[in-house]
Amino acid sequence: MAYLMLSTPLRVKPHGSDTIRDVATLQDASEILIDWPQAKRGPFYQAAREKIESALQNNEGVAQAQEAFTALCDHAGLLVR
Repeated sequence: MAYLMLSTPLRVKPHGSDTIRDVATLQDASEILIDWPQAKRGPFYQAAREKIESALQNNEGVAQAQEAFTALCDHAGLLVR
């Protein structure tokens, strides 16, 4: 499987974790979403999930998927700057 690289890797601190994760591919982002708490899955989560899954299936739309994932993590306060 070819990994779909993000244009700029992100650093996030997932919910309930003290560990900072480097997110360099859409596969990494998808793993973060799998572990996303059910109670915190709202419209930002849904948009990111849909865009990431679409990009993974079609090998296109990586920039839009990254934008949606970044917006989600920023909204949730998980981005490490």
